Amino acid sequence: MVEQHHLDILRQGIDEWNQWRQEHHSIQPDFTGADFRSVRLRRVNLAGARLNGADFSGADLGESLLNQADFNEANLSRANLISADLQGANLIAAILIDANLSEAILSEAIFIDADLRGAILTGAEVTGTNFSGANFIDADLGDIDLSRANIEGARLSKQRAGIDKEDLDE
Repeated sequence: MVEQHHLDILRQGIDEWNQWRQEHHSIQPDFTGADFRSVRLRRVNLAGARLNGADFSGADLGESLLNQADFNEANLSRANLISADLQGANLIAAILIDANLSEAILSEAIFIDADLRGAILTGAEVTGTNFSGANFIDADLGDIDLSRANIEGARLSKQRAGIDKEDLDE
């Protein structure tokens, strides 16, 4: 459930929020189910936050600190996540249709059963990332190395990088 106090601080602006996070680093913000559709949150610090079921469709989260955040079943369709730090984040069953994750840090993140159709992952860091059962149909996987990621059961047909799943299983 959304913690109203956290939402009130975030509404004051990104700089104010990030300053509050530095001063209260042990507090885990809770934005469960929050509506952030098309909101500009560039460079926000939501590291470790509870964001389960939140709607970030069309939101700008570029260059944000989202490491260890819980995006379980969140909607990130068409979200800008360019150069965002999602290391160790939980994105189980998250919807990332047409999201832009170019140059994002996705190491050790969990994307089990995530919907990444049409997503752009060009240049993303995916070492140790779990993409089991994820849907990459029509995704742009250019310039990423999936050899150290778990892609068991992932749907990789029609992705734009031309990666052949058989080559990855070797």
